[in-house]
Amino acid sequence: MEKLLDIFNAVKSDFCELTTYKVRNNSIEIITPFSTLNDKFVSVFVKYSQNQLIISDGGWIDLNYYEVNINEESEAIIDRVTSYYLQSYQINTTSDNAGTLYYFKICKSLEEISSAVFDLSNFIVGVVNALGITYKDEKEEKEKETFRQDANSFLVSNFNDNVRLRKSLDDFTNIKFNAIITKGSELNLITYVTGSTPYYFENALSKTIVNYEISEKSKYNSFVKERISIINDLANGYHPEKSRSILNLLAEKTTKEPIKWTEKEQLLEYI
Repeated sequence: MEKLLDIFNAVKSDFCELTTYKVRNNSIEIITPFSTLNDKFVSVFVKYSQNQLIISDGGWIDLNYYEVNINEESEAIIDRVTSYYLQSYQINTTSDNAGTLYYFKICKSLEEISSAVFDLSNFIVGVVNALGITYKDEKEEKEKETFRQDANSFLVSNFNDNVRLRKSLDDFTNIKFNAIITKGSELNLITYVTGSTPYYFENALSKTIVNYEISEKSKYNSFVKERISIINDLANGYHPEKSRSILNLLAEKTTKEPIKWTEKEQLLEYI
């Protein structure tokens, strides 16, 4: 306990009176004066391990304890931002048995602790703020979310417990499909394609094509019965003649012709 309080006092002397702490088992939570855009004060966790000081975020970013409305469609951008901050502040990562991701720094002496807390706190602020930023225009986000909810409701109402939404194949966890429908040992991969403009619509088509190409390399490929895309033909970005070439390419990657949303009942004939 005395050692943990020494850590806190060392940090507080270099920061300000707003810095407080909580003792948590064999570590100390330092509540810093740093805050995120959604007004959450940043905490870091410090403990001794093998004569070293380990300063971590406690897994709070991964567990979303900062209560950010994360935009999953912006994952690629967020990953690039996080990578930049990791390099800038020289932050390390590790995971526990439950799969929770931790960001941390290591200090060899008490004199280094304040600098490490400063770096990790700035890292947390940067990453948490990046998670909450909307990177795409609101009209497009609304278009995608509305269609996703409508398509999800259609699948759930028809396939019940056999449908898993926004899931990946276990060996390619970075590639998510809008839905995977199981029937016995058979897997049916489903993607949605929509867009508020032709640009966004063709981007969605391209992403779907790439995802299906990668799925062919999965160890579960022999279990995949159907690869089907549901096309939102009511979207403002849907211009089939303009997008003919890329629609034809998508048709080569799917097991059935892409299904128009206005003809969605066709899906029930295929699965």
